[in-house]
Amino acid sequence: MPEKKVTAAAIAGAVVTIVVWILRLSHIAVPAEVAAAATTLLSAAAGYLAPHTHRPDLEGPATAPRTPPAAP
Repeated sequence: MPEKKVTAAAIAGAVVTIVVWILRLSHIAVPAEVAAAATTLLSAAAGYLAPHTHRPDLEGPATAPRTPPAAP
């Protein structure tokens, strides 16, 4: 199962690419630098805001609770 954060960032990048393509078909000039910056910013934001995928298979072994040392 892919990480939700990676999936969200990839989808955001694809969406920005399609939006820029549509804008160019509509004869709206979008410089390549602006398109790249928009892709980077929106992909980063989507990755940051997406929830973390819980992966119990990556958790370490459970440890026993620590008991405080006995008073002398």
